[in-house]
Amino acid sequence: MLDKKDAGPPSLLNKLVSLTTIRDIELFEFSLLKTLAELLRINQISMYSLNQTDTTCWFSTYSANLAQDDNKRQFSESQEIYTTEITIPEEIRTAQLWIETTKKPYIHHQVDRYLVVYPILAVNKIEGMLTFELSHSLTEDEMLIISSLLSITHNFRSLLDESQKDKLTGLLNRQTFEENIKKISVHTLSSDMNQEQVGNEPNRRKSYAETERFCLAIVDIDDFKSINDRFGHIMGDEVLLLLSYVMKQNFRTRDLLFRFGGEEFVVIFRASNKEEAHRALERFRNKIQEYRFPQIDTVTISMGATLINEVNYLASEIIGRADQALYYAKQNGKNQLHFYENLLQNGHVVDKKEVISIDSF
Repeated sequence: MLDKKDAGPPSLLNKLVSLTTIRDIELFEFSLLKTLAELLRINQISMYSLNQTDTTCWFSTYSANLAQDDNKRQFSESQEIYTTEITIPEEIRTAQLWIETTKKPYIHHQVDRYLVVYPILAVNKIEGMLTFELSHSLTEDEMLIISSLLSITHNFRSLLDESQKDKLTGLLNRQTFEENIKKISVHTLSSDMNQEQVGNEPNRRKSYAETERFCLAIVDIDDFKSINDRFGHIMGDEVLLLLSYVMKQNFRTRDLLFRFGGEEFVVIFRASNKEEAHRALERFRNKIQEYRFPQIDTVTISMGATLINEVNYLASEIIGRADQALYYAKQNGKNQLHFYENLLQNGHVVDKKEVISIDSF
């Protein structure tokens, strides 16, 4: 057997084969960073994924040092998948302007380092930027590695993205739901364990687990069958398209938006607490109520929501809790939002010990 220390550098072909076996977009992005770090033999590489607002971005990074840390190895991948939203740094704005103007990568020499920024392209626009530092200027071989890998993975990512989207609305499809719940559960569990480890340290910074949780809400269009019956299925599809448009505008880029089929949607998003989650969902409900749909005019939605925490990691249990809250909203006047936790506390729903199947609602 070839000794690991005697093995040559990883080949581009082998890395491409490994990358194209991945079927999860966020894991694919993280693996792309890791692959480039290994091929270029650098310790750290980062990605800035631009938001629609053009003022903030999602920052993720791969660090070889983090991966080698025994205390953090088991958490490193799940934590990197869920990245941090930040204001776009001025240096990245400068790089973006340079790339858009010159159509070339941005390379800035400062004393003993070179900052390299490569664009990650979508259709007719830059959707993100890849950044890393070198102690030398890029060689032709290194430029070939980067351009080849980004070109091939861009095409593969487009196919992967297409396979996970609902054909009508462009939101995530139902098949991707359970896998996303599993990732969130692993992340939440990792954060909880990390919080316990540092819990006794004085004057410590608040951990990610303390400042952000996840909320899941089921969104159901009120009287959608009546809309189809009165205006036809073409207008019904138009309502679904417009609702998904408002949903994309209301929530953040990295929030998970699903169409489950028919008039049912699911949103999973980060919130510091239930009150913040309630405000975000109420804002969305009001946006839909105020939106003027062609011919139909007013459309309303009912929502049932629940927090994702250490108590309910199973996808079927989480969706079941939200579904109970949605049922209560539909039975008590529609066009309203209810949280499972509030209904349980007030005795309006029962904590069912048998979890509800995802396919039951």
